[in-house]
Amino acid sequence: MKIINFVSTLFATVVFAQSGSVGINTSKPDPSAILHIENFNGVSATATASVSGGAVSGTTITNGGSGYITAPTVNFYGGGTVVNGGTKARATANLTNGVLTSITINNGGSGYTTAPTVVISGGNKGMLFPNLNITDLNNTTSPVSSPANALIGYNGGTNSNNKALHIFNGTTNQWQSTIDAENTPKVAYLDFTGNLSALDNASAGVNTQLMVNPPTISGVSNINGFKVVQNPSTGGYSLVLPQGNYLVEVNLNLNSPQEIPSGQGGTAPLSGSTYYLMGYFIDFTNDIYNNTSNTFISGANTRKEVPIVSKVNTNHLATWSYYYSVPVNANANIIGGLRLRLGRMQNSTFYDLVNVIPTGSYIKISQL
Repeated sequence: MKIINFVSTLFATVVFAQSGSVGINTSKPDPSAILHIENFNGVSATATASVSGGAVSGTTITNGGSGYITAPTVNFYGGGTVVNGGTKARATANLTNGVLTSITINNGGSGYTTAPTVVISGGNKGMLFPNLNITDLNNTTSPVSSPANALIGYNGGTNSNNKALHIFNGTTNQWQSTIDAENTPKVAYLDFTGNLSALDNASAGVNTQLMVNPPTISGVSNINGFKVVQNPSTGGYSLVLPQGNYLVEVNLNLNSPQEIPSGQGGTAPLSGSTYYLMGYFIDFTNDIYNNTSNTFISGANTRKEVPIVSKVNTNHLATWSYYYSVPVNANANIIGGLRLRLGRMQNSTFYDLVNVIPTGSYIKISQL
């Protein structure tokens, strides 16, 4: 993985680490180079990490360094396919008289197969981009004449455009506003996979595991720490989320074939109609998940009912919304594991098989 790491400094000290030649102010910089700009007047601290159960369990300081004015940033790089389903570990540095004396693991993360590299970056300065007055995103003469493709500047002027970094797109000849990462909507999308036939000859109140097949997580999902884990006690899959508040929206594309035998369990259309009340509910069970031991503890249950009026052999869309809160815990590895069960609603007039069709069935999670 190629890294460009900018770290602030007191005296413009520049350190280059490369896997080729580094280019500055050149038209052909080596794309494989690693550029490390560090403004720090002192001795950099070093440390190593240890991993247990796929999470960073601790660190060992090999050199406490010296000269720190403020606590440096601790980052973990490598160590496994953390990007694909895992989460990055987080830690805080602790100083005594300008020396790194300990590192506190705030969140051990997940998905680590080997010990990651610990990178400690010191300094108390930032990078200052040009402050521009970009009044017109289509203007190529002001505030910059013939701006170069990929030019970056901050729109700090008095105008209606976003007060954010802007990048000039040489293809469209326009300035484009970047989005503050803190304000970027944090969402996760899951598509259902495989067919699920459920509630065969089921009376009102009967329910079954909804996620029996591993769902597909969309590539646009960006909730840090979110993953799908198989629950060993139920055999189904649970939605694992870190501490925080979420809106969970479940959308199911359902189809109920003709009941066999006719009138199964009291099945009968609504009076004077060929339609049935095909009511459903989802039990949202708030389990507790230990991100270190990969274990679940059963929690409280909330039932949400949705009445659906439809004909047999006709697709009908059912939608549920659920506010899910994972409380703060002193142990950052104690997080939430949401379990879903699909059931037959009270007062339904149809009591036989229902098919959950993968196409059109999905779950959307929004971090609030």
